[in-house]
Amino acid sequence: MLMDRHQAAMQAPDIVWGRGPARAYAWEHLLLPFEAQARTRPRRRAVACGGASLDYAALDAAANRLARHLGRQGVGPGQVVALCLPRGIEHTVALLGVVKAGAAYLPLDPRSPPARLDFILRDAAAALTLCTSATRDSIPAGYPVCVLDRSRAEIEREAPTAPELPRDPEALVYLIYTSGSTGTPKGAAIRHRGFANLLQWYLRTLGATEADRTLIIGATTFDAVQKNLFGPLLVGGEVHYPDGALFDPDALAATIAREGITWVNGTPSNFYPIAEGPAARAPEQLASLRWVVLGGEPIRPRRLRPWFGHPACRARVLNTYGPTEATDICTAWAFGPDEAEPQIPIGRPIDNVRLAIAAPDGHAVRPGEAGELVIGGDGVGAGYLSRPDLTAERFRETSLFGPPQLAYFTGDRVRCRADGALEFLGRFDHQVKLRGFRVELGEIETALLSQPGIRDAAVILDEDGAAEPRLIAHVVTDPMAASATPAALRGALAQRLPDYMLPAVITCLPVLPTTPNGKTDRMALRGPAPAAPPAAATPTERLVAEIWARRLPGTPLDRDTNFFDAGATSLDLAALQADLNCALGRAFPVVLLFAHPTMRSLAAALDDRLARRAEPVRPTPEAVRAERLALAARLAAVRNADARNRER
Repeated sequence: MLMDRHQAAMQAPDIVWGRGPARAYAWEHLLLPFEAQARTRPRRRAVACGGASLDYAALDAAANRLARHLGRQGVGPGQVVALCLPRGIEHTVALLGVVKAGAAYLPLDPRSPPARLDFILRDAAAALTLCTSATRDSIPAGYPVCVLDRSRAEIEREAPTAPELPRDPEALVYLIYTSGSTGTPKGAAIRHRGFANLLQWYLRTLGATEADRTLIIGATTFDAVQKNLFGPLLVGGEVHYPDGALFDPDALAATIAREGITWVNGTPSNFYPIAEGPAARAPEQLASLRWVVLGGEPIRPRRLRPWFGHPACRARVLNTYGPTEATDICTAWAFGPDEAEPQIPIGRPIDNVRLAIAAPDGHAVRPGEAGELVIGGDGVGAGYLSRPDLTAERFRETSLFGPPQLAYFTGDRVRCRADGALEFLGRFDHQVKLRGFRVELGEIETALLSQPGIRDAAVILDEDGAAEPRLIAHVVTDPMAASATPAALRGALAQRLPDYMLPAVITCLPVLPTTPNGKTDRMALRGPAPAAPPAAATPTERLVAEIWARRLPGTPLDRDTNFFDAGATSLDLAALQADLNCALGRAFPVVLLFAHPTMRSLAAALDDRLARRAEPVRPTPEAVRAERLALAARLAAVRNADARNRER
């Protein structure tokens, strides 16, 4: 069986601890195999979103035209181009166009606070930002932009052939900005050679061919997504984007079934709502999947069981580990339903990657001992852009692998098992992973301490008090600072930090607990005590309140509190949707929860649907589309109101 052969390849005797198999791959620059596919399979579908698609010839020509247009704007080798674009076909054209122009791309989230986008664009010295009319207003003033839909006619006049530029394997291919412990994000720079090595290992391990189709279920700003944006295009496969910006487990499962998706890649938190929701109700929807690639946080095998153990499941799971600075993946571990251990190891090194476990004195630990993971080999990135001090701290020469070579010191605590597989044991500092995103707790604390009336602050990752891990902030306020309320602080943080870094709960303490040596005792900090469900006017309101209190204990909520204002994320609403569907015996679309984000409005909408029993259990595509349009209008109105308030 093909998948078994690839599992065997990962566990073959030629893998010696500390060194992934040395393989000489055919290419060191990712454009070479893509352009070969465009020549040999010109009419094969390459990328699709909703009802739209491009074949390989059209995608290559569109990327070439954009590359030439970028060249006329002064973009060339050694420069950085930011992408402030929604997921979709245009995003793939932009990625390829930037790379064909010789530049490195920098993915941005249009929903990020303007202050954060301003810092990133300034820090990266972006030569240009590609956007659409819909995302143009997200970009702070003063930065050059190219609005793709407004420039379409001009771009179409360019020649459809690739510009003749040198293709340097050591050149940068992309930048990913991650959370920074000093209060500002930092840009990790990745080279073509390392990315090409990762892609070739990835495609070999998955046994990828022209028959494969992948669905992008994560944010395009996430480092783990990058290999899926390019991987299928290098073997003649297809890249599919979800139709719509909302995280909708039912819609994703339906797309997997309709399009015959063969692999998906995301964080466990991304995949659990699919496995526990639509896949648990109708496992055959995911029958086309051969691989589910998960990474960014530990896997909880019990949460996969509703789908993973069903006869309709034909997939294996690939647990991947690796920091952004070392090109996304440095170890992996594949397993099937009968091989799921209580604690899934992060596995063995991938091709051309070298690993060591260092003791505090810099020497290698003894077998079985824990220490800091050090990464060498082809995956090591180019350091942090414009941060030579931080680069020198983390990227250092070491003799752990023999002759001195540059390596990345991860700060991750690991141990090697007797069978040669690595176990992840945590961090040596205050960095955490939340839904796959790297979060430096110090960055959130710095943002809190910058607010008037805050004397002290400490942020923890609460993994026990709620159904999903969440950030909890504890602050000490000045007694005279009456305005330093949790709601006001959360609003202030939202102006500086992305959504995934906003604390779910902010609690006020008279003083932070300390250890005997005077440092903040983070072990003594806990999440808030469970709160009683708020008063409810109807049985459905009571059900929503009980589910909410169980999912996010201690989160303040009343009948008219907006779920998002209370700290909810799209994944929280997906979990709430699954619980409601189970309790009420109906399949309500997640867009209903986004459109009615309070207890009162959601309960009324649910009661209305329950009363219309003639309505089909599964909403029609037209109904979902209408709800999405209504939600988009609602969100636009909220953004406009916020903008007017800021102007005042």
